Amino acid sequence: MSFREQDARGEATAGRPSGSRWLITAVVIALLAAMAGYLFTRREELASFQRLSTTVLLIALLFQFLSQLFWNGAILLPLQACMRLGYWELFMVRTGGFLVGYMVPVAGNIAVRLTYLRRRGLTYSDFTWATLLSNVLALFAGAVLGVFAVGMLWVIAGTPPAPVLGLTAGVLALGVTGLTVFQFLPALAGHPQLQRWPWLSSVSGFKASHRTMRWVLAFSFVRHCCNFLTFGLLYQSVSRAPSEFLTGGLVYAITSPIRIVAITPGNLGVNEWVVAMVGKVLSFDLTTGLIVALVFRGMSVASQGLGVLLGGAWLALWGEP
Repeated sequence: MSFREQDARGEATAGRPSGSRWLITAVVIALLAAMAGYLFTRREELASFQRLSTTVLLIALLFQFLSQLFWNGAILLPLQACMRLGYWELFMVRTGGFLVGYMVPVAGNIAVRLTYLRRRGLTYSDFTWATLLSNVLALFAGAVLGVFAVGMLWVIAGTPPAPVLGLTAGVLALGVTGLTVFQFLPALAGHPQLQRWPWLSSVSGFKASHRTMRWVLAFSFVRHCCNFLTFGLLYQSVSRAPSEFLTGGLVYAITSPIRIVAITPGNLGVNEWVVAMVGKVLSFDLTTGLIVALVFRGMSVASQGLGVLLGGAWLALWGEP
């Protein structure tokens, strides 16, 4: 089946709610209900929200704004190898996808970008390759940051708990595996037995330059560092323990892979509970983890809105080069 036929089939069924959509909706409701119920029974612990001063929130917002800028650059570079695309133009499209991702299960974010970029002349194959490149290098960059954080924690506080070492090793293995598979993907995609998957066979002739990969990796790493600093700052502020900055940042590094795959719309409930569970392994209580995850989400949304204001003003005054 060609991509055009797949698109036509998708448009024909877009208006009919599928069983998977109802299942995802039920999962979101269950996760959010569990979160609300848990926090309601820990109302006295919610007073820790008050420890997040205006200064802390503004610094977190700054870190998240920088994170959005660097992540936009990491996504833009592979696309610019295939088409002419402005920085703020992509930022505005990503924001539209970000908002739709909260309403359309799983693929809403990608669908918005794909629809816009294909109208601009980008092929499905180019989009698939650029998206894979950005996400694989982001996964690897997050794994490297996690290893660095564990090493620092080991030097400062002694041997980390075995589950922490295991989770970090798992994230590193996932990042290395993803990068290795991506390097050999063009050769694998050309294999006759893989022709049944058009999206895979279509990238058989693609190969990213080392320069592009280095810059995407650098931008992704800085983006992860900004998120690491945000988590560390929030955990330290909520727990009021200066030593928790590094441990809090490590929670982000370990949980970074979950942000690449959208399981629910906006990964609502999923991110929060995963952060809380990993934080529990690192000695934080569940309430603190949920608070940090919720504030982090709020800062991410606010920074996206701030970027839209700046991008809209830039486009109105100067346009894209």
